[in-house]
Amino acid sequence: MVDLEAGERANQYLAWNFNSGMAAIDGLLSHLLGYEDIVLASRNIYGGSYQLLEDWFAKPSNLNIAVEWVDGYSGDDFAKRLDEVTEKYADRIANGKRIYVYLESPCNPHGYVLDVAAISRASHTRGWDVIVDSTVGTPMLHPVLKRDDVMERPDYVIHSYTKELAGSGTTTAGVVIGRNETMFIPKGESVPFTKPNGDEVTIEWNNSLFWNVYYIKGAFLDADKAFEVLNGMKTYEMRVVQKTINTLTLAKIFDAHPDINVSCPALPDSDNYLHCQKNMYLGLPAALFTIDMEGNGNRAPINREVFKQFFDMLEPAIGMQVSLGQTNTVALCPALTTHSELSDSALSEAGIKPTTMRLSIG
Repeated sequence: MVDLEAGERANQYLAWNFNSGMAAIDGLLSHLLGYEDIVLASRNIYGGSYQLLEDWFAKPSNLNIAVEWVDGYSGDDFAKRLDEVTEKYADRIANGKRIYVYLESPCNPHGYVLDVAAISRASHTRGWDVIVDSTVGTPMLHPVLKRDDVMERPDYVIHSYTKELAGSGTTTAGVVIGRNETMFIPKGESVPFTKPNGDEVTIEWNNSLFWNVYYIKGAFLDADKAFEVLNGMKTYEMRVVQKTINTLTLAKIFDAHPDINVSCPALPDSDNYLHCQKNMYLGLPAALFTIDMEGNGNRAPINREVFKQFFDMLEPAIGMQVSLGQTNTVALCPALTTHSELSDSALSEAGIKPTTMRLSIG
């Protein structure tokens, strides 16, 4: 996995495999976050990640972290919010609390792409670490660790093997990738480490991810699941290429229908189009986008009963499943499933409407 993600720099990175994608996210956040730290997150993230941040880590009786959100895709968008958040939580930062930038790119459910390189540079310049969940993009389409400049690489990359990499939807597994020194140090030892911005620090063995979380929590990937992941990864590149072709085709077909609004970064009229072209391999989209039938301009929203009939008639050609990244095309309504824990206002801010339908293309 490190070879796929980091390429020629694989010797600088190490991966720990977890029993699920959410176990990987929880493990990394549990390792990094301290009491009253601050997380600045991209607006569109998986509902489970949102719930973990807002309902567990931000809970006063747990770690009481502050969670702030960014509406935007660019390095400038995040730089502006970082400065605002730094000012807002100046007292916490003065007491040694840290800001962590949490990204999901391409995002769930819309497939929007963030300028991870520019966001990483803006964050590292200010001394803050960057975490990227790149599950939807895969190392092929979204190779965030292959940048020449270390300032443009995130500090940690997360994948849910459950999705595109395993490909079958029959197992759950996840992985965290980070620099060697932050992931494992032999017991009783310490190592010097140069952060992306040039700061020199010393990392003690018990502050590496292995000893601090992985060894203690026991969410290891078991052998049977590892076998399924390895089997799936043999064909993942072939599957991903075919899926991008199907995604481009289906997005254009839906976009031609007057009653369907399409949110897909592969379409030239999307406000995310240029970020997709700049940051994704060959400008190809991930196999994930959304549609809705909420009306546009002079068009009225579709009748809810008609929408329900449309949704129910998708089977068996399109499966009604909560996961994504499988060989078959699957659809769901995020407001009722993956993002159901979000409040009405949070759903609106994330661009998720009552008739928003997420399509994971097979």
